[in-house]
Amino acid sequence: MDLPEFISPPPEKEAVELALDALIFEPLETDEVKRVEAKDEETPPLKAYLLLDASINPDIPVCAEAFSEPARCLFDGAAFEDLGDVGPWLVELRRYGDAWDWFVEDGYGQNWGIIIHSRLPLMRLKTQMKKFIKIEDEDGETYFFKYYRPQHLNTYLPTFDDSQRSSFLRGLDAIFAETHGDPKFLQRHKLRPDGTLQSRHVDLIETGMPLRIQPPSEEDVAQLLAKAAQDPATAG
Repeated sequence: MDLPEFISPPPEKEAVELALDALIFEPLETDEVKRVEAKDEETPPLKAYLLLDASINPDIPVCAEAFSEPARCLFDGAAFEDLGDVGPWLVELRRYGDAWDWFVEDGYGQNWGIIIHSRLPLMRLKTQMKKFIKIEDEDGETYFFKYYRPQHLNTYLPTFDDSQRSSFLRGLDAIFAETHGDPKFLQRHKLRPDGTLQSRHVDLIETGMPLRIQPPSEEDVAQLLAKAAQDPATAG
């Protein structure tokens, strides 16, 4: 009898979840270790954030406000009253937190939003990301730019000129966005030291498969039972 998926998820699904966890949170832990070893008390810690588009799913603002992790809509004042239910929401993440578990289980692969690495605190990051919600075209017409949808980010970010790219990524260490139509590939964008854009496609299944805990084979089980039978102390 097959076990329910929540007990024994399909190998590919488990690999994607493990790869996402490693890619998003291991750099934060590595950064923490380096700062402690260097006794660096001035550099702010590297943090992870979700930036989600509430117009995709009505549960997003409800859940963002309900979770224990800090969350803010990018809209303020009257704009928040009118558009908070469909606007962009910024959520600070912690490993194994409710917000992250919810996003990975329900939102990843659904074009909900992007993931950000930054040393900026939540409110400063909100101010930074809010700058790019409205853009003007060559004719002076103003538009909402939903760059926080993965499909839009992956399409338009590589087309930015040097000035636009530098301004958009100021204060950000990296941005992660699922690949539209094929979310097993995660795209990671960041600035190189020379100011050019580095975009990397990460195969989540290939990355996550080695992280899975493999069940023992029948041969392994037989060997363990045989060893236990020969060593009563081990069996006890």
